[in-house]
Amino acid sequence: MNIKGIKRTFISPLLVTTLIATSSFASTEENTVDNKINAIITPKIFEMAKKNENWKLALVTGKDAQVVFMNITPKTNLNNEIGMETHKFDQVIFVVEGQAKSVINGKNSTIITGDMIFIPQGIPHNFINLNAKKPFKIISIYSATDIPENAVYKHKSDTPRE
Repeated sequence: MNIKGIKRTFISPLLVTTLIATSSFASTEENTVDNKINAIITPKIFEMAKKNENWKLALVTGKDAQVVFMNITPKTNLNNEIGMETHKFDQVIFVVEGQAKSVINGKNSTIITGDMIFIPQGIPHNFINLNAKKPFKIISIYSATDIPENAVYKHKSDTPRE
């Protein structure tokens, strides 16, 4: 299916070469002033996220939003959790694989593959992988940028301190 005004192109970004050999992106015919891509279509994003072996991988970064893959395992963080954090922006998380204990604003629940979590800005949260032998993988969408464009952190300890 073609979408008017969006051209499908195939490129192999250096960012995800270890993740996937090629990625499919689409951009509008008109470029923005700074030559950034206006629109991106990423087919089978859940399959891409399942292949991520890094702690964090910035897939797409825009001016006011970002899509990040995360892989929470004892290999990427010995504590097997994200760690309690609070953001100054909204966050939407899609669980692509595994299950975790969520701690959101002091309330605990279990989240599983297929769940979506919306976390408003300023709400403390943590996700703890419930299986030390299987990964907990998510797609996190931020309403601001959280990590540098094209960032790839293999382990939590690789993430710069704030």
